[in-house]
Amino acid sequence: MKKLYIICLAILTGISFAFAKDVRLGVPPKSLDKYYPPNSEKYEYLMNMYKASISFTGLSTSLREQDWKRAEKWAESLKNAYLKIGELVPEWDKVLRKKEANALVKAVKERNIRQIQFFANAVGRTCSKCHERYMASTKLLYHFPDFDTVTLEDPITGTDYEVADYMAKMTTSFKLLNVYMSDGLTKKAKKAGMNFVKRLKGLTQMCSECHTNKLSEEIYFGKQFNQKVKELETAIKNLDGKKISQTFAWINMNNCSKCHNVHEVPTMIREKIKKKQK
Repeated sequence: MKKLYIICLAILTGISFAFAKDVRLGVPPKSLDKYYPPNSEKYEYLMNMYKASISFTGLSTSLREQDWKRAEKWAESLKNAYLKIGELVPEWDKVLRKKEANALVKAVKERNIRQIQFFANAVGRTCSKCHERYMASTKLLYHFPDFDTVTLEDPITGTDYEVADYMAKMTTSFKLLNVYMSDGLTKKAKKAGMNFVKRLKGLTQMCSECHTNKLSEEIYFGKQFNQKVKELETAIKNLDGKKISQTFAWINMNNCSKCHNVHEVPTMIREKIKKKQK
């Protein structure tokens, strides 16, 4: 029994693809596109991965409990899910250890502990290596929000802009506020400042698409935020440089920076992966 338990642990170690030590941002095959939105809402590839993972757990558990009938069932399920990877993504078919997957089923049927360990680890290593290279990039590509599909209506011009262009216009408005204040051009400074405020408020068009519950709305666009925006508007009208700086610093730390920390870096990496994928 103790020996069987050790074997089960070895099998689980071989398939620990979610906790691989090295993370390599490989570029996933373009053929994965068809299994994720907007091409598909069924997540066929991901569902097959879940099936493989559950089957491995079922196999190791059955072996630990010395229930060979169940072990055969889960070994067969694992083999089918594993081989289906090549059907779903032809580019990955050549790296699959097909003989070993079939041999694993045979070893379970024959109750050959040593061969079970050997073939389970052989199959598990291919899963681990693939996850080391592609899991992070696949999550960024297919699970991370795609801002490329989002447009924002500019409250100043009425034109629809992509997120990056909208952000550029908003930040330019704030820079112009500082430039015109420094140059003593008060009318232009106030206009630029108010343009920034209007564009800042306009961001709710985008954020509210995902942050739909009242709690998240309160955190990002609640009473505190609205109060600070009003303070900023007043400071701009008065061209109170100190108050503008203080209020903007609060908005930046409590709103802008938090959103950027969550969304900006993953988006930058995602864009690079997409370019390489083409």
